[in-house]
Amino acid sequence: MSNSSILVSGPTIAKDEDLVNKLTKIAEVLRTSQNSRIEAILKKHEVDLILVEIIKEALSDLKVIKKVKNHFPEVAIILIDGNRELMAEAFSYGVKDAFRKPYKSSLVVERVKAVLSGLNQIHLLKKIERKNKT
Repeated sequence: MSNSSILVSGPTIAKDEDLVNKLTKIAEVLRTSQNSRIEAILKKHEVDLILVEIIKEALSDLKVIKKVKNHFPEVAIILIDGNRELMAEAFSYGVKDAFRKPYKSSLVVERVKAVLSGLNQIHLLKKIERKNKT
């Protein structure tokens, strides 16, 4: 997991030093307070997982998630907050998990570890498949 990269995005979550410090122990952490910048960051950096904070009724944030999953389907997304309707729609776009505020940073970090571990296993299987084809 040490080669993994996480993008923390949202107006308050990107400033959560406790969470960011814990995440830094398991992966490289990028952060932005503006969800509208996610796509530009993904074009410049290889990111495995996005922790994205959605503000209530922020339909533009849902559009960002949909766009990310369309253009970068291999990137896992974990949602922070959002009302139930927004969460349901986000899950339909491929969000892996969601946490309501106030969240416990230790629980978020444990879930991030689990998702990254699953992604690493998928990457390993794909590598083996490619090797077996040659």
